Amino acid sequence: MDPDGNKSAAVLQEISQRRLHIGVMRRDWDEVVQIFKENPEIHATKINDMDDTALHSAITNGASETSVKELVDEIVTTKHNTMEALRAGNKRQDTPLHCAASRGSSFMCRQILRVDKSLVRERNIDGETPLFLAALNGHKETFLYLHSVCRNMDTGSSIPLWKRNNGDSILHCTIHRKYFDLSFQIINLYKDRSIGSSFNDEGHIPLNVLASIPSAFKSGTRLSLWNKLLYHLIHVEKLKFDPPVESHVVDVENTEAQYQTQFIKSAYFWSQGTCRKIKEKHVWGEQLMEELIKQDAWYKYKENAMELQKIMKEKHDLSYVPYYHHMDREVQKGRVKRSTALLIAAKNGLIELVNKILTDIPVSAYDQTTEMKNVVHVAVEERQSRVLKAVMKHPLWNVWREKVDVNGNNALHLAAKLSKYTAWEIRGSAMQMQWEVNWFEYVKGNVPSYFISQVNVNGQTPAEIFADQHKDLVSESDKWVKDTSGSYIVVSTLIAGVSFSTCYQVPGGYDTSGKPNLEVHHPFQIFTTATLISFCFSITSLAAFLAIFGSRKERPKGFLRNLPLKLCLGLSSFFVSIVSMLVSFCAAYSFELHPRKKYMPSPLYCLILIPLCFYTATQVPLYWELLKASLRKLPKPRCEEEDDYVGA
Repeated sequence: MDPDGNKSAAVLQEISQRRLHIGVMRRDWDEVVQIFKENPEIHATKINDMDDTALHSAITNGASETSVKELVDEIVTTKHNTMEALRAGNKRQDTPLHCAASRGSSFMCRQILRVDKSLVRERNIDGETPLFLAALNGHKETFLYLHSVCRNMDTGSSIPLWKRNNGDSILHCTIHRKYFDLSFQIINLYKDRSIGSSFNDEGHIPLNVLASIPSAFKSGTRLSLWNKLLYHLIHVEKLKFDPPVESHVVDVENTEAQYQTQFIKSAYFWSQGTCRKIKEKHVWGEQLMEELIKQDAWYKYKENAMELQKIMKEKHDLSYVPYYHHMDREVQKGRVKRSTALLIAAKNGLIELVNKILTDIPVSAYDQTTEMKNVVHVAVEERQSRVLKAVMKHPLWNVWREKVDVNGNNALHLAAKLSKYTAWEIRGSAMQMQWEVNWFEYVKGNVPSYFISQVNVNGQTPAEIFADQHKDLVSESDKWVKDTSGSYIVVSTLIAGVSFSTCYQVPGGYDTSGKPNLEVHHPFQIFTTATLISFCFSITSLAAFLAIFGSRKERPKGFLRNLPLKLCLGLSSFFVSIVSMLVSFCAAYSFELHPRKKYMPSPLYCLILIPLCFYTATQVPLYWELLKASLRKLPKPRCEEEDDYVGA
């Protein structure tokens, strides 16, 4: 061996690697292809801290499909460590095929798989196959192509190609990421493999994931008035299953032209507005709901188990016992940490899903959490008033409400706890307190009267829990009411003083008999009427706020009707007094103008509305919400927040 020759070869290879690294960093893919031609031995060389090869980097850094094809051709043509280059994994153990699937290029996937179809079975550090990554990133065409390649390769594998290490299936992930179109295709493609009832390591099935997305349903979405009008005018087509055809195997080329077409479609979609997107999500979400409910194997097992129990009791036949216990163990094994879809839907206020599950799967009515809370307990604790109202119509309502959880809490105990959530449009601690009291009183009115005196395992009644957990909120609410009323007292006093002094300083003065000189003019009548209204309502407002400010510290129940209605009276009187004062000013100012120019400043009077608009924008919504909350029997549900689904 020639040491100098080996040294020279090593130096040349190092130079080539540096050139390759620079070419990749500059994204000069023509240069990278040329280096590949000249140096076949560096095809599998790792060029960065992530242990990516040049092929990894070209795919992930936006190289054209033509450039990637040329790189693959060079790897195949030279036949120098071909499989080593194509199977090379980075630090995440992603192969070039993983990168192509993540990017969503079925053309690149095809170029790689023409060498060896078994590359589709490679897994990264999380156990994700290229098929899984295509679905995870929402690339429908790429997914369908890879599905057609590997649909017969699952045999003999301990973990299906559509699952990863933590048990998440492609259906778990596409639903979580809201790729509902792709999710619908997956449900139908893998129906024979029961993908809809597959558990992950946390004991969740895809239906649970859907139930944790409030925005997938109309009851979990808050629409503005304008969007509510548009919502009913927009027509959305339901999803249709597109069975994969042979073209997905032999004639799939995701070219740059296809990317442009997708961009044009996307631009057209967004031009329809967000309301269409919202309605599509709701329509498709309900479709997924119906399909997934049909595939929930847990309920099927539960129905069979209950039927077996019934047979054993009726026939005293113990031969069923071993089979029953085995089946129960298998079901519970996949459900150790599982909260059922019904309870998740109840927690998130999804009435459509709650009603559908209770109707189609009657056995779900017996679902309980690990703390022995049923659907009523969950709805009460999570402040989901619409769900509670819906389950009140169920035949098992009287049974549900009588149950207690593992700590001996009945429904009223749970309603008495301080909620960590708020309702929509709550402004200030006083409204929060009003919402809490309203919720407690609503639940109290729909459960047996003895619930109020029933104690839990800690010896506490619902009233004691409410008083203990709300004492800080009561103090904050009382302070908020006092501060708010104090501010309005100052302003109302000023308006009352101005209105009172204006009565004795009328425009034009008085004649010798003491009568106003301008009393026969129409604007003068407007002036005097507006001044009187302003004075009367400012005094009314002042009296209302003084009554609030001077009252003793309110008991919690006082925040339900007493204080809010006083506050509404004060706010409405204050608003009328301001409007009347502005009208009286405009009427008085009209006497100062020349008769010919009397109507010229009329547009300028609109400037006076600016401070009124500021007040309206900030205070009238508070007034309106207080008034509605005071008169509403059914409390508002809490704000729906989409839960973070760990593992997806």
